[in-house]
Amino acid sequence: MSQPVLSIVVPTREGFSEHWFTKLLTIEGDVEFILVHPPGMAKHPTTDPRLQQINSSFRGEIIQRMTGMLNATGKYILTINCDEYLTPKIVEVATDYYTRFPDSWVARLSRKNFQYGDRAGLESPWQDIPAINDLAICFHNKAKNQDKDISYEKGNCLLEIPIAPLNNKLDWNCFIRQRTDHHGTHTENFDKKIWKNEMLQETLQDIIETMTFFGPIKYVPFWCLDRLLGLFIQAKFFEKGKIIGHLLPQPEQIRIEENPPEYKKSRRFYIIAEILLVKRFTQYGYLWNLIIDQVRGSLTRGINFALRR
Repeated sequence: MSQPVLSIVVPTREGFSEHWFTKLLTIEGDVEFILVHPPGMAKHPTTDPRLQQINSSFRGEIIQRMTGMLNATGKYILTINCDEYLTPKIVEVATDYYTRFPDSWVARLSRKNFQYGDRAGLESPWQDIPAINDLAICFHNKAKNQDKDISYEKGNCLLEIPIAPLNNKLDWNCFIRQRTDHHGTHTENFDKKIWKNEMLQETLQDIIETMTFFGPIKYVPFWCLDRLLGLFIQAKFFEKGKIIGHLLPQPEQIRIEENPPEYKKSRRFYIIAEILLVKRFTQYGYLWNLIIDQVRGSLTRGINFALRR
């Protein structure tokens, strides 16, 4: 079988919208869809040969999403949730982007948010972005942008994404205040971006090995893969100062519907997953700053909750 251009991986939950599923299958081009359901959930009826459905061994974002990614065969890979809509031209977007930037790691999609149930907005026609090959480049260092008529805000350029500054030094002030080195145009998260699958597969194997503490004992968090994976892949292939990709301009390529009332977002302790970052990459101060900030924030929230009671 020929290799698909793009794999789209989606961890699902019970009762996902038929409207969302129908719109997913309107995507054109050489694509494979991988839906990863929680244990025991029935597979959704469909005859589309581009779709494979997997039941994960356990429920949880990390297990479900990683199961799908490990089965992805596309040249490029994109992970979304089952309330996020993609332009039908997303394969064309991926092809055009990596044709122009074959050395890039990632293309970050431009997004637009909608209230839950806003069918009028979600159904509105998709607008094509300007031809990627014709777009100027906006430097992440604004001082380099000499032409004032070209800016990301005007939608006429691609904005550079530098690699996360992982080689920053440990900031001891993170014990008493929020960290600051996460500000900037670099990215920490993995989702809603088109990545090179070859790099991802190497990274996933490294994460799986890092989850082993000793012998058969493994540490597998249930939630919060997004930032763990986004920073893990950058740490594994780190090159100081490298431009790893670009942020695509508006109009949007992904539409995000708020969760239904029965699936309101709950507070999650991200450090439960991200502790794996410093276990594997102890040399990067940026990651230590992240973990210290997470611990400090969790302690502060715990103290405030106890005081309110």
